Amino acid sequence: MIAETGSLSTLLALGAALYAALASSWGIRRRDSRWLQSGRNALYAATGLLGLAVLLLFLAFLSNDFQVSYVYQHSSLELPLYLKATAIWAGQEGSLLLWSFLQVAIAALVVRGTSEKQRPLTPWASVFLAVIGAFFVGVTFFLQNPFRLLPTVAANGQGLSPLLRHPGMVFHPPALYVGYVALAVPFAFAMAGLVTGKVADWPAAARRWTLTAWVFLGLGIFLGARWAYDVLGWGGYWGWDPVENAALMPWLVATALLHGSVLQEERGTFRTWNIVLAVLSFLFVLFGTFATRSGLIESVHAFGRSSLGYYFLGFMALTVLVSVVLTLRRRAALASTAEPRGLLSREGMFFLTLVVLMAITASVFIGSVLPSLTDALGGRRLEAGPEWFDRVTGPQFAVLVLLMGVCPLVGQSLASLRRLRARAVVPIVGALVLIVAAVITGFGKLGSIIGFGVVGLAGATILMEYVTAAASRSRRLDESPLRSLWHLFGRNRRRYGGYLVHIGIILMAIGVIGTRSYSQERDLVLASGDPASFGGYTFVYEEARQESAADHLSLIGRFTVYRDGAYLVTLQPQLQQYPGSEQNVAVPALRVSLKEDLYVVLSSVSGDGSSATIRVVVDPLVNFLWLGGLVLLAGGAIAVWPSTQLQRRTAAESRRGMVVTAAGLVLGVGIFVAAGAVMWAGGHGASVQASGRPLPGQTAPGFMTTSLDGSPLRLSDMAGQVVVVNFWSTWCQPCEDELPALQSVWEDYRDRGVLFVGLASNDQEPAVRAMTERLGVTYPVAMDNNEAIASTYGITGVPETFVLDREGRVAKVHIGQVSADQLRQDLDSLLGGQ
Repeated sequence: MIAETGSLSTLLALGAALYAALASSWGIRRRDSRWLQSGRNALYAATGLLGLAVLLLFLAFLSNDFQVSYVYQHSSLELPLYLKATAIWAGQEGSLLLWSFLQVAIAALVVRGTSEKQRPLTPWASVFLAVIGAFFVGVTFFLQNPFRLLPTVAANGQGLSPLLRHPGMVFHPPALYVGYVALAVPFAFAMAGLVTGKVADWPAAARRWTLTAWVFLGLGIFLGARWAYDVLGWGGYWGWDPVENAALMPWLVATALLHGSVLQEERGTFRTWNIVLAVLSFLFVLFGTFATRSGLIESVHAFGRSSLGYYFLGFMALTVLVSVVLTLRRRAALASTAEPRGLLSREGMFFLTLVVLMAITASVFIGSVLPSLTDALGGRRLEAGPEWFDRVTGPQFAVLVLLMGVCPLVGQSLASLRRLRARAVVPIVGALVLIVAAVITGFGKLGSIIGFGVVGLAGATILMEYVTAAASRSRRLDESPLRSLWHLFGRNRRRYGGYLVHIGIILMAIGVIGTRSYSQERDLVLASGDPASFGGYTFVYEEARQESAADHLSLIGRFTVYRDGAYLVTLQPQLQQYPGSEQNVAVPALRVSLKEDLYVVLSSVSGDGSSATIRVVVDPLVNFLWLGGLVLLAGGAIAVWPSTQLQRRTAAESRRGMVVTAAGLVLGVGIFVAAGAVMWAGGHGASVQASGRPLPGQTAPGFMTTSLDGSPLRLSDMAGQVVVVNFWSTWCQPCEDELPALQSVWEDYRDRGVLFVGLASNDQEPAVRAMTERLGVTYPVAMDNNEAIASTYGITGVPETFVLDREGRVAKVHIGQVSADQLRQDLDSLLGGQ
């Protein structure tokens, strides 16, 4: 019943979307508002019907309806509830259904929320949006229907791909989809402007939707980078994967469109540019969809090979044809109405910014399609790896950051060279300060120094813009600088929100410089208790244990980390094994700090658990990347939010408008906070205990206690002798198994200047006395009341044994049960020929 109803709803939605396009076209032609209203109603109906289809698919997942093929492929009885909900967009069919719903929903919002600027263009824009929506719904229903049934009902499903079982699955794909579908709006308004001849008006009409698309697409890219950092276990956040690039390219073009729209609104320039950018942003959305869903590219993120590619190629060709014809038809109206200015002007700097953004986009596009292109041409297969992308796009991004610092100076100060020189002092000082700080803190490579200099210049320029504007207003209105700054955001959110975006990009640039120039990586093989060092850290492998969850089995390694000989943190990376999957998912453990992340991945554990292999990645300054991303998105949200004056007008016209605005603010902040909490909350496999074990070569912590026979036990009294300190408990079976071996070695070495001390930890004295008597233990044994001594030695479990040399330094640490042969080897090496 669910599948049949879902398919019917999708089919009816297709009919409603097609009707909306036809009714709106007829209404425009006949100038009949009734047909236009009918077209709007059809879009509302299509939205409701597709919303019902999405809800029904959700219910199919919740009810474990494994006769629905899509549910069978992407869910199972053991799958957690939140993943069953998000599995809707885990595969091709469900993601296309969600995409279709969002596409028609945004079309419905556009026609419902028409402003004065949009009203002349909305009818034609709704036609284009309805056609786009109908295309996606048609592809979904006829080619990738998520409600197709299996011949029989399966007892259980195949489950979700292990790589998708992450909290990022909740936010990352929907954010990307909202950004993708919203980019259809500026395209539709651009086409409407060409059809109606109102080519000067469409950027203002589409501005808020362009910003919305940019913010959500940026959020999706940002969360995807964090997801890759968390779940793929390779220590990186961006590998220039073709699917990552498919989201980056329209975001870059949308960034250029936002810059070009400002100049068109202010001076009437960049009209042709903006039409091209609106078309390109939408084409890159279609291209990304085509590439990831047709099998054109190979990626862990891509969907399987299908026949969808031909239909998307056809739709892309139709989009190009319509755009070119309409642009040529209105080429006279697209001419600039302003006098051209030189390159060293605000317009000139904006033009350079657009050129750089398009150059980066072209580089990413070429690198993404290069393997497929060379395969199609039959030549030697060429691939553009991360090093190629870094080498090609790195300088381009550096120029982009430099322009962010130069544009405000040139654009506002060219008329007065003296004022230009005065304003340039602060940016130059900012560059020098950041360079000096980088060198002092150990980031002194030539390439990175240049990068930090560019970042410092751009950052100081933007901060100067804030301070200058706030100080000017403060002096003029006699109010505090902070209050002036608040009013600047309230009155000119697009400008100062844009500056905040630039600050976010600058912070991200610091993170990119640090991780690309100074990241270190190495595989380490660790035997239990034996330290190994890398990147300024020392690692000690303690143990590996297995834990069962509802849908997977986890192998968890425990590693103590030291820096400069001092205990730092305990990291517990995991390997997760899911039923029916041969692929283990590595869940890294991170020690996070502003200067660098210590990133540890568990690669394998030996069969007896005595050794483990880990990959260690040291990522300097990576947290500036995450901080900068949050600042960038906050700036975009500020820029997209209605101005203070608009909010007042809305509140005066309608109380409902105020409620909607407040609800939107609460929802937006809630989503933002929830996404951040899901992606960054928790310990990431890191914990800190009171102290760590002393490393070999370090002086053992002193202790003073009383043995079971009442005699005092002081480590200081044992100076000049080799000492074996064993922590144990009566309730520990390996401890009981180990005691006879310890007693045997004690008997052999007691007359050779060797002392044994047993410390019963977390135990009761009667039980300790009974066991030592039963096993014939004759070396001194004492109670470690409240685990006071164990704490100073960093004990995490029993048994543990420390072998100390004659100077009281730790020579060997045994975590877990130690054999008599191991102890004899340790003692012989310390005693030498004695």
